[in-house]
Amino acid sequence: MLRCPKCAASLRAIDGAEPSLACAVCQLEFPIVDGIPRMLLPAMRAALASKRAESDFEKRQADTALSFGYEWTRFPEMYREWEQTFLDYMQPHPAEFFQGKRVLDAGCGNGRFAYYAAKYGAEVWAIDLGPAVEVARSNTREMNNVEVVQADVHYLPFAPESFDFVYSLGVLHHLPDPESAFQNLLRYLKPGGEVQIYLYWKPEGQPVKRALLAGITAVRQLTTRLPHRVVHLLALPAAVAAFVSFVLPYKILRMIPGLRQVVEKIPMKQYANFPFRVCVNDQLDRFSAPIECRYTKQDVSDWLGRAHLTEADVMPAYGWVGTGRKISSSSPTKK
Repeated sequence: MLRCPKCAASLRAIDGAEPSLACAVCQLEFPIVDGIPRMLLPAMRAALASKRAESDFEKRQADTALSFGYEWTRFPEMYREWEQTFLDYMQPHPAEFFQGKRVLDAGCGNGRFAYYAAKYGAEVWAIDLGPAVEVARSNTREMNNVEVVQADVHYLPFAPESFDFVYSLGVLHHLPDPESAFQNLLRYLKPGGEVQIYLYWKPEGQPVKRALLAGITAVRQLTTRLPHRVVHLLALPAAVAAFVSFVLPYKILRMIPGLRQVVEKIPMKQYANFPFRVCVNDQLDRFSAPIECRYTKQDVSDWLGRAHLTEADVMPAYGWVGTGRKISSSSPTKK
């Protein structure tokens, strides 16, 4: 399955104390460390290792990858609640959709969604740019149908049109050029295959949520410049504040007849269904990720339209889930 991410040529295995994969065309070599192929081009490998990059684009990518690498190594847990989250993000595709499909998880994080895609019968190739791959491999080790690869979404180490299904959940909105990364993912999707993305939403007609996000955005101007360990310390009181201000009131008020419709508009109510530690994890994510983009439903619909996907749809899931099918070579073009 693996190809050179620079020229897409086939690779040969080099055995030894430090096994690797080598490209005979462009002479690049890719080490296999702890069972994970490290399929990064030299410039990105150097940017991750030294935090120095040849371009601002690469620096922003590397900073983001290292931020999430820190996060997932501190919050590696697998919770049973993730299974329902996975199914919610995959709507309208049910669990049986995955049986027998070759799937690309673009930005696998700690491997939680790759685990469930594999559980439902898919052959999963899970990629991430930074140190999170170590956690993903640990969390999916028992699944013999998951392969974890360190790779860049802009330079994927696969042949074009290799996958039946490509998904990227909660990743693209943290990249320097989200739509470009999305368009690149489609190159690796087979004609007739489907894509699924999850993006943060931009509140419309919700003044409370809009004001809350405006405050968070202002605070992020400081926190994204702080060391990760400092933001980690701040994540706990932020999570406590979220629970006291929103989650606990939601839990209490939703039990009162007649208030259900009102309380469903309370921000951050989704944490009522998860362990408290998940909220701490998400506050670290919220305040440390260097890049955070948000979109309206129309924005996501426009992405799908510019990609010329058929059966395109955008659905709410504490953000926007966008889905569509790549035009089959035998099908007429439809927008």
